Amino acid sequence: MKTLLFVVSAFFAVQTLPAQQAVFSAEKKSAIVANLIKAIKSENTGLHTSAAKVLSDLISESYLKPDDASPAMIPLLNLLRNGKSDEERLSAAVALYQIGSPIALYQLRGVGHFDDNKKVASACKNLYYTYYTLHGTEYLVSF
Repeated sequence: MKTLLFVVSAFFAVQTLPAQQAVFSAEKKSAIVANLIKAIKSENTGLHTSAAKVLSDLISESYLKPDDASPAMIPLLNLLRNGKSDEERLSAAVALYQIGSPIALYQLRGVGHFDDNKKVASACKNLYYTYYTLHGTEYLVSF
């Protein structure tokens, strides 16, 4: 009984502790982005997908700012346009959405409007619409 009480109290103690935000130096951030760019440019499909996912997660969890990740925008645009699988194209679209630059958003709009793959086109259209809805503007939203 004491063990169970200890485990339950430890579980609740861990849940109530504030999450500690890791603060990376500028050199560390640039090294992280450079490694992710290498992974996005590689020939491995799984590595493409996971690198784009990690980049979008780092931005959404505020470990990286979108400006820190902007060097990865061109490889992500290439991956969105030329990706062989839906998964790598969708992960590139989400990472571009997280970066939020006007060029990336315009590309999302173009893919959402003109792409033949309905799954990717629908996701890009939704990401584009969501970005402008959340930021209080509705620039070029109509499709």
